[in-house]
Amino acid sequence: MRSVNPCNPASLTQIGCKTSRDLVQEDLAAMGKPGQKILRARDRVLEILQTENACSAWFREKDSNPADTFRTLGFEVDRNGEGFVLESKGPSNMTIFRNPYVAKVFQGDGQYATVTINTNGAFFYAMAGVVELWKEGGPISHRGPRLTNVGPYAGDTINAQMLVLLHEFGHVLDLLPADENNVDGKSVQNTNEVVRFCRAEIESKARRGALSAWR
Repeated sequence: MRSVNPCNPASLTQIGCKTSRDLVQEDLAAMGKPGQKILRARDRVLEILQTENACSAWFREKDSNPADTFRTLGFEVDRNGEGFVLESKGPSNMTIFRNPYVAKVFQGDGQYATVTINTNGAFFYAMAGVVELWKEGGPISHRGPRLTNVGPYAGDTINAQMLVLLHEFGHVLDLLPADENNVDGKSVQNTNEVVRFCRAEIESKARRGALSAWR
């Protein structure tokens, strides 16, 4: 469900613009375990965007206050999203693995955009079963599980989850070009671009969170 802008005069229910409540946080808290994972990653990303660093500077190329814009984003989960790694043969009989989609958002949607996260993808799961596809149209073969990843990070880790949210935010601001279903590896290229600017902050926040959890 898309989060409502309480200050939008077109909204049917005016909530009042001076409220300090974080409605997105409340929505995520009501989602149960999936919402808790999204909320944890969202909080870390906000910490990154609110401070001076290479990652926030990159986002400021498109938005002078990226933290404020990111805070308005709503989240929903796709419980029917694909959950298998697709294995196929490419040129020169090269084996290609395509992970389930992780998240999506409308390109350039700006404030109050809604990010949809696949509950069967690498945001929530570290492994997925493999389905082998044959060009000749032969029978589909189901194989054992394979590790999933988001860029350099294993699936279902806080590093991967932060990277997913930063990647989608790049699309929200039109800072990254559209993934186009990863045609010609565009989604991978976009993820690598986020990693280039944000890796240090992602890993710093992940380490800090791990230390806090052990205290």
